[in-house]
Amino acid sequence: MKPLLTKENFKCDRYCGECCKKMLVAVSNKDIKNIEKLGYKKESFVMKDVFNSKRKFLKKEENGWCVFLEKEKDGKYSCKIHKDRPEVCQKYPFFPGTPKEIKSCLPEDLYPNVFFKMPSRK
Repeated sequence: MKPLLTKENFKCDRYCGECCKKMLVAVSNKDIKNIEKLGYKKESFVMKDVFNSKRKFLKKEENGWCVFLEKEKDGKYSCKIHKDRPEVCQKYPFFPGTPKEIKSCLPEDLYPNVFFKMPSRK
């Protein structure tokens, strides 16, 4: 049996990138400023919530992936801004309200009642 993941023993293996492909990342003004310091223009990585213009998220590419997610030649995924990634990304998958031990860090396992499959384009 696989050991349960905890905040203390969790280390992303970077082979799936599912959190960056399937989840919306809310960003704070502090997150935005930190990313702008790296040379990115706010318009290139921030989108506003259509229901609440005060909330902001990292933009998604047409394929649904976070604008900062890259697939490397070895099959692993990396974040272009990993060292300066938003606070939400730094805390994933252990947010307030998340059990202290989890079986998987996959979004669909953590949040089974949330719809993660993108509709296919025709």
